[in-house]
Amino acid sequence: VYAPKLEKAREAAQLAERESRIQDFFNSMVEEDPSRTVDAPGVGQTHPQSLKSTPSVSELQQTLGAADTSSTDFAGGLHLGWIGTKHTLEAAFNHGELYALSLKNNDNAHGVNVFKSSAQWQPF
Repeated sequence: VYAPKLEKAREAAQLAERESRIQDFFNSMVEEDPSRTVDAPGVGQTHPQSLKSTPSVSELQQTLGAADTSSTDFAGGLHLGWIGTKHTLEAAFNHGELYALSLKNNDNAHGVNVFKSSAQWQPF
């Protein structure tokens, strides 16, 4: 009886820690452009965002662990996804360089796409 409860507690702690890593990573990679203001549906006025840096695939996997999903697009870009309890993070790479992050709320499927340039930022 004790072993299953201990295992469930351990799994819950691992999931909570993964969710925390996803949010911490996203927050550490994204910066707002305070010089511009845009209207975002469902959010109101906000500042567009861009990536602070562009880590490699291996650096991202070292930070977040193994990806839950992996796919390639028609141009050969690699898309890796990490699924947490509340959010899903997708990282898009072109020639091994991060060019976009998407953070989606698992409850309502709303989120934000953040690119290298704030001119391409978009909420969804």
